[in-house]
Amino acid sequence: MLRGESTNNSDSDQDSERVVIKNELSTLSFEDLQKLKEKIGAKVYTEVVFGKKQAMSYKPKVFKRDNKNRPREMSSKKPVPILGDVIPVKKQEIRDPRFDPLCGTFDKKEFAENYSFLSKARLNDIRLIKKELKQTTDPELEQNLRRLLQRLNDKEKSNKRKKLEREKKEKQKAEVEAEFSQGKQPYFKNKSEVRVESLVKQYEELKKQGTGRIQRHLKRRQQKESSKSLGIRLRRFLGLVKTAIRAISRYT
Repeated sequence: MLRGESTNNSDSDQDSERVVIKNELSTLSFEDLQKLKEKIGAKVYTEVVFGKKQAMSYKPKVFKRDNKNRPREMSSKKPVPILGDVIPVKKQEIRDPRFDPLCGTFDKKEFAENYSFLSKARLNDIRLIKKELKQTTDPELEQNLRRLLQRLNDKEKSNKRKKLEREKKEKQKAEVEAEFSQGKQPYFKNKSEVRVESLVKQYEELKKQGTGRIQRHLKRRQQKESSKSLGIRLRRFLGLVKTAIRAISRYT
């Protein structure tokens, strides 16, 4: 009994001392309190101000299961990591074969050889369209077929012309290399000579197709040249008009 009374007395003495200390600390500024806390330590400061029981309450609570078959109780105050373990997804690279060096360089000759079957299919389409033109009686369908036939013929002629030009360049390159290997100085044609040769060859091809073809070609060329010269004259006339307007505006 005496032991219990002495314990209670000691607790009351500690409480009274703590009250006195709290009153003294209340007169200090926040800066002085921080200096005191740094000097004696945060643990001692907490025990002095709040007591040991209060200091022990700040320890993390250990959760225990009353029954082993129950799920474990976890604290909801556990901070969640900002970035969890995310499996990285590989970014899909978009490639354009026209500008990707891994796809190699474009070779016109190789491309034409690999897709030569398109020319055969086009010739077959031309043959079928001509056959259908002979059988059709619908004027609208006939007009559409003629337009399609003209487009396919133009495409085929363009491919043939490009093929001839490519073969011609390869032949000229081989001749130049042969002359270099023989120690000779090769002759390089200028643009005007190449243009004249192409016009002569074009005229010979048109001549094989008949005089009517030549006349139509010359007529189209004449119309093109006349429209070009008309445009030049019109631009010159507009330039003179603008100059005259500027001159008049200066003196008015």
